[in-house]
Formats: sequence, structure tokens, C-alpha cells
Amino acid sequence: MVFCFSGIDFEDAICEYGEMFSPNDLILFSRNVLGTVDMPSQLNGKSDELRRLIEYGKEKEIIIIACMRAKIGGEYYNSAAVIDKGHIMGVSDELSPLGGYIGGNVMRSYVTSIGKICLYIDSDVCYPQLWQGAMKGCRYVFSLNSCKMDSQRLLSARSLANAVGKYVLCRFEDCGVCVNYLGGVESVKWGKMSAFYLPMTIARCKRLDKIRFMEEI
Repeated sequence: MVFCFSGIDFEDAICEYGEMFSPNDLILFSRNVLGTVDMPSQLNGKSDELRRLIEYGKEKEIIIIACMRAKIGGEYYNSAAVIDKGHIMGVSDELSPLGGYIGGNVMRSYVTSIGKICLYIDSDVCYPQLWQGAMKGCRYVFSLNSCKMDSQRLLSARSLANAVGKYVLCRFEDCGVCVNYLGGVESVKWGKMSAFYLPMTIARCKRLDKIRFMEEI
């Protein structure tokens, strides 16, 4: 399963939904769940914003992707940390920020225990020259957005999915959207949490308590 969150604190999320998480699930926070993280202090062990996520990811044997405002010196980046079962795989930065942030310089993908994943942070999904990252053997492609549902970004995600022949999972502030490999919108789930079944193949929906899961046919 992929559980996507926005506008909810990490501790609140695991308190309310943690019993639903199983080994190899992916938990995604698209909106600055960590606040500002001083990266040099984090690497030197003088700050522990990521420690709780690392410990929880190891305990539950899950993958966590958490957006944050990364600080390096006096500069700030719109970033996302990737943690695979307690191991930090790396940090991706938005490459083409629209304002207030320094742009990153490389499009990164990650070989995780559930397969290779590719992240597009905020406006990056709108730039076709960056789509090549999703073509290089990636199993899962995610578009992480700090805004509410945006038609331009969704259209870009649909074009990306069609161009690379892969499902793209988008998380906005107010909903999650599953785009199939042909570029069609397969599912829109409103609210602070949305959940989708892995692998993201053609699927049907089934209501289970608080959330809508994606079940394979």
C-alpha cells in the first residue's frame, strides 16, 4: 500500500492510521511535515528531526518519504527525505522552485526495498526535460505538491505518465490522484489521507472503514 498524507503531523498520522501499516508499505508526506531541517546539524548528530521517522520506519519495516524545508548555511531548499526501513537513502530537492527556495542540481531516483522510485517535487513535474528520470527503470513515480489540486500540475503528471508508460501517484494538499500509464485519471481521493494499492495496476475501489483502498483485479 501507499499511504499519502498532507496537512497532518507525523505523530498524529501514526496514531490514527499506524495500525493499518504493514511491512513494505510506503508512507508519503507531501507537505513539509518536518518543518525546517538544518542539514549540517542533522548529519553531525546535533539535530534529530529525522530520527523519529528513521526509528519508526525500522520498527514497521516501511518506506517513508517526508517533505521538508532543508537549510544549508543560509539557503533553503524545498526537499524530501527518502527513508527505507530505517535507512536514509537520500534527499531530493525541487529543481525549479518558483520562489523562496534555492533549486537543486540533480534529478534523483532511489533503489528501495520495494523497487526503484522517482520523485517530482512541486513544479518539477511541469518540465518535460526532467521526465527522463522516470524512464530509467523506475517502478513507482510520485508527484509531491504543497498546493491544493492544481489543473496544470495534474495535466503535466498525466502527460508524464503517458510519455513513460508508468503510473504516477500525485499528492496535493487536499487530495491524492492516481494516474494510469495511459495518462488517464484512475482515482481521486479527497482528504488529508489517501491510500492506493501496490503495485499500482488497473484497479477497482473498495471502501474499508475510513479510507478507500485500491484493490488489484
